[in-house]
Amino acid sequence: MPAARGGAPKRTVVIGEDDEPIAVLLRDAISDEPSYQAVIEPDGRKVVDAVRKWHADLLILDIMMPGLSGFDIYDRLRGDRSTAKMPILFISAAVGHFAEDFLRRGITDVIAKPFDLNDFLERVHAACPPVR
Repeated sequence: MPAARGGAPKRTVVIGEDDEPIAVLLRDAISDEPSYQAVIEPDGRKVVDAVRKWHADLLILDIMMPGLSGFDIYDRLRGDRSTAKMPILFISAAVGHFAEDFLRRGITDVIAKPFDLNDFLERVHAACPPVR
């Protein structure tokens, strides 16, 4: 876990989102939190590698991405012992369209776009509590 200013550890959040303005908004909001740092990976084919490279504590994942869908990424991470329990928070404009896919996988951590940034940060804190 990387150290924050003053040596305190930080939680690392990987953002799998190909919509650049949203990805940057999420990254900046998370990174402004003292106990967190965030990185963006817009290519679905590279999200799993980014999770491993950064030793992610949380993954924020869109559904519709180039390369691999959010569900493909989710399935790969859940199938790997080292990432099977990592919290994953889905964020999508098409939540209703994919309700059955969420239900089939037992996914309950879903945020619909558009969203309130403060509510989003509360969900991040709940899924991945800050280091004390």
